[in-house]
Amino acid sequence: AVVSTQSTGRLLRQIRKLRFLFTEKQLKLIVNSLVVCKLDYCNSLYHGINEHQLNELQLIQNAAGKAVFGLYKHDHLDDTLKKLHWLPIRSRIVFKILLLVYKTLNGNGPDYLASMLRYNNVTHVPSLYEPTTLSKYGDRAFSKIGPSLWNKLPSNIKTCSTPEIFKMALKTHLFKEAYNIA
Repeated sequence: AVVSTQSTGRLLRQIRKLRFLFTEKQLKLIVNSLVVCKLDYCNSLYHGINEHQLNELQLIQNAAGKAVFGLYKHDHLDDTLKKLHWLPIRSRIVFKILLLVYKTLNGNGPDYLASMLRYNNVTHVPSLYEPTTLSKYGDRAFSKIGPSLWNKLPSNIKTCSTPEIFKMALKTHLFKEAYNIA
């Protein structure tokens, strides 16, 4: 993975040492700016990586949540990420891919991605064509995973009028899905 566990671990230890200087709100801002942004950088490329690498990224996010609330290494996380309203790593990856699909379908994405997406003419419900692939690497390609994830979305999210409304609706949907909220 792009994120170095050593450098982020060192950074989180430094933040924990200075924790008493900041409010919880300030700590959340600092951790978001210095650690969580590293987890989000190019995270759509993480789709399909092995479980060990995904778990390492999740451990970094868990440590970041603990740093915000002043929990120690072996303290139980409970609802910490939920209280911070952070999506788990897997959901963050799905969020980024679906945001790219939304922007591309609405003319705000790069042309090279637009050439990978086309509507399926077979179904009566607007859906994207999902190409068949012959390898596990092909299954990780945007042209395959983007339409696959998009077609699973509820239609009320797909039809959002602006990117801001789409992001809010998608995050709420993924948040409820990740934390089993009805």
